[in-house]
Amino acid sequence: MRVSLALLALAGCSEYDLSNGTQTEEPGEVCESGNAPSINVDLNLECDIGLQTGTFTPVVEFQVAGIMGYGPIVAGQLTDDNGDGAIDDLDTPDLVYQGTDYNSWYPALAVIDGATGEEHWRTERANSGVGGQAVGDLEGDGYPEVVFTNYGNEIVVMDNEGHEIWSAYNNNTNDLYDFGYPALADLDNDGVSEVIFGKTIYSANGGTLGEGQYGIGCVPNESGYLMEGSAPVPADLDGDGELEVVVGNAAYRIDGSAKYYNGGEDGAVAVADFDLDGLPEIVAVGGNRVWTMESDMTPTGWEDTFSGANYLGIPAIDDLDGDGEPDFVTAGAGMMRAYHWDGTLIWQQTIQDYSGAAGPSLFDFERDGYPEVVFADESSIRVFDGFDGTVKMASDDHQSGTGFECPIIGDFDNDGEAEIALQHSYGTYGLTVFGDLDHSWGPSRTTWNQHAYSITNVNEDLSIPSDQEPNWETYNNFRSADAGLPPAEWRDVVPELVESCVTECPDTLGLMVRVWNQGTAEVPAGVPVVVRAGEDGAIVAEGTVPDPIASGQSSEGLELVFAVADLGGAQPVVEVDRSSSGNQVVIGECDEDNNRLFADSCP
Repeated sequence: MRVSLALLALAGCSEYDLSNGTQTEEPGEVCESGNAPSINVDLNLECDIGLQTGTFTPVVEFQVAGIMGYGPIVAGQLTDDNGDGAIDDLDTPDLVYQGTDYNSWYPALAVIDGATGEEHWRTERANSGVGGQAVGDLEGDGYPEVVFTNYGNEIVVMDNEGHEIWSAYNNNTNDLYDFGYPALADLDNDGVSEVIFGKTIYSANGGTLGEGQYGIGCVPNESGYLMEGSAPVPADLDGDGELEVVVGNAAYRIDGSAKYYNGGEDGAVAVADFDLDGLPEIVAVGGNRVWTMESDMTPTGWEDTFSGANYLGIPAIDDLDGDGEPDFVTAGAGMMRAYHWDGTLIWQQTIQDYSGAAGPSLFDFERDGYPEVVFADESSIRVFDGFDGTVKMASDDHQSGTGFECPIIGDFDNDGEAEIALQHSYGTYGLTVFGDLDHSWGPSRTTWNQHAYSITNVNEDLSIPSDQEPNWETYNNFRSADAGLPPAEWRDVVPELVESCVTECPDTLGLMVRVWNQGTAEVPAGVPVVVRAGEDGAIVAEGTVPDPIASGQSSEGLELVFAVADLGGAQPVVEVDRSSSGNQVVIGECDEDNNRLFADSCP
């Protein structure tokens, strides 16, 4: 995508520095038409990245000692780091985790800065040390909450500063031994999120709305008892616009009644449209068994077993081999397996997790169209090539007895690059964040808000969407941070100055921005364009491209006007594919370094 600029300036003002862009016309004496028509553009063929096999170079960004547990960690912006009175993408994302503090031997939950590991606050209210957590703005007031569980019988909700709002005991009605992972979703589309714990559904203020009669989304062990790892998934299985709470053998409405029940065993699930029929299918694990179901929870008849497994890790989904159809991954009994939807084994790799339980996460770090599989077992964290299972990274900087954890992936320091965050249940450190030594990893969201994570279940500001877009309609993955594109598809944006014109220099500067799509994939409508006062300065003007842009085409012109005084003497900088704050990418691109144009300001 490219940007064309028609710049209003006074005769005698400095010409614009186009070192990061292209000027197609010399500065003129008067402004001509207020339009810039769409044009054809060349593709950026350097973005056609083949399968990457040897460029994965992670490095530890920081580690935090003290609280040790299982995770998964959750992430999002919870604190007003810059003191402007708002929690937004100008602030640094935060990481939330719980476990046992081996300095004091007390359980604790802590919120830490995602860039430095500095602790914002902690609470010993997390009195089990083996519960799960979620973050989200339950009531849509701009202030997210922290939701966490203690074993299988209590759920606690705190505000973003650590003050308890409400808690509830369910007296083990969830039949859960430990490792309960809450889920957040607006089940009735009223703008307020519900809180889901096993088969119990709570309102945002703690009232019980319903309780199911069947499964809890748990992972029973091979013998069928010790119900652990409950992680229910909100999803609209039948396309009626209302979410159900999906567990291994049932799907519940908001009042706890069963829309579907198949009479089978419970299990932990993941959801995607595997057969591309427009409705989601379900993969489930329980004990040493993995199986699949249709959208009405009818079993497909396929299953596989992991001999010797006590538990299997909760599954993750993405298109591993670039064929346009999602695949799934699970692990247990010293092995990881990747499957096609029909049960065909894609690859198998050795791991060290004989107790079972740990699960994978997915992301296309190298933007080649093939996501990697990130997995932490008893002794190491490993990254596998999703295409064939090749080990791309192995680090022994991890120790765990393995609960139902998984690493999480996101941009936790707002640097435009993804990181990996994981917790350790014993050893020297409680938490580690990995980045890329070569700064080659692609951009990602700043959020991973719950164990039952999919990209559309939470907005970037941690608000919980009403009328939630089914994740399978756009991304078709689960427990994946991968918002990328298949092989041989990409997007790219580059600024180009088309025209400048002369007006009263001291007062007003106007920019006309035309956006070019230099990729093979269509650019969606709504791509933002911002003008900043200096490279890292305040935004003085912003707009969005109203229509989609086809491959090899540009948009029509977008006019941006602002007061020269707003620059404060700084150089005007134009950026595309940035959020309204100018900090975060909006669409994934093959090249994030060519989105900026520098221009000389008026004297």
